[in-house]
Amino acid sequence: MSDGKMAAVFFEIGLVLTLASFVLGPFGITGWSIACAVTACFLACVGLFLAVSSWKEADAPAGEERTDEKK
Repeated sequence: MSDGKMAAVFFEIGLVLTLASFVLGPFGITGWSIACAVTACFLACVGLFLAVSSWKEADAPAGEERTDEKK
């Protein structure tokens, strides 16, 4: 899996955790809310690092998957 795809996965997981934190906080479940928020911040930092490190990575052509196998 490329760094760009990993960054997108971390972003999506972080987004879900952020939404969970938004929902849990008003119900008084502060422990889990803070844990979700801290984990989401960590995943955001990791996703940002991976996104920047894959900045110059070539995109796969549309409709084709990249393979590293030589024929």
